[in-house]
Amino acid sequence: MRQVHSIITFLFFTVTGWFGAGAFAQENINANISDSKSNNDVQLLYRHEREFGVLMHSAGWGFNYRTCKHVTGYKKRVIEFELVTLSHPKEIKIQVPDIGTKGYYYGKQFDVIVSRTGLGYNKVITGKSDRRGVELRLLTMAGACLAFAKPIYVNIWHQDPVNPTFGNITTEKYDPSNPMHTPAYIVGSAGYFTGFTEMNFFPGIFYKMGLSFEHSTLDDDIKLLEVGFVVDAYYKTIPMMANTQNNQVFLNLYLNVMIGKKWF
Repeated sequence: MRQVHSIITFLFFTVTGWFGAGAFAQENINANISDSKSNNDVQLLYRHEREFGVLMHSAGWGFNYRTCKHVTGYKKRVIEFELVTLSHPKEIKIQVPDIGTKGYYYGKQFDVIVSRTGLGYNKVITGKSDRRGVELRLLTMAGACLAFAKPIYVNIWHQDPVNPTFGNITTEKYDPSNPMHTPAYIVGSAGYFTGFTEMNFFPGIFYKMGLSFEHSTLDDDIKLLEVGFVVDAYYKTIPMMANTQNNQVFLNLYLNVMIGKKWF
């Protein structure tokens, strides 16, 4: 009996020790995994950013470029260059059937492209809890803008007075006071680059505010979606359309998709 008791006692302590060692080893493994995950989720502070984007706004579309630099852990100084098209809300495109020429916007006097150069700040509202999270940023920016207004040229049909079935087409600068510059005679728009040497310039200022969502899973990558509004104000009215109200101040909503890189 004494031998049996000794064997049972030996087995009990052996099994208990084995399970205890296994539990201790498992705790160490779990701790190492937890430490590894914790280390992997450490968010590094990159001081510089560079971003390229494509945007659409309520009066056109365009491209932009930004450089950012941290001034604090949650605030970045932003410099932005942007180039966008600007259209009038009353523009209606007219197609000329059976002619094969480009459609035109009747009454439109200028094609407008706007360049913006701005300085502002990006403030982090909510940082990422891990790499799969989303960083919420608030952008405020102001600066100078310049509208490039290119005059519109159209193709005009001139009927042969002797033989009405024949005629010729001339390219002319659109003039709303010219009785020949009406849908009865306009057969399409001229090439886009026609009139570039007659460009008009309208300087102004702008203000932009946006909310962006940065969702890249890599520390040094940037993938963000931004929504907001921008206000452009020019020193005088841009005569984009004839015989309708033109504006000096423009308010547009925008949606911007950007990608970029961070570095130290």
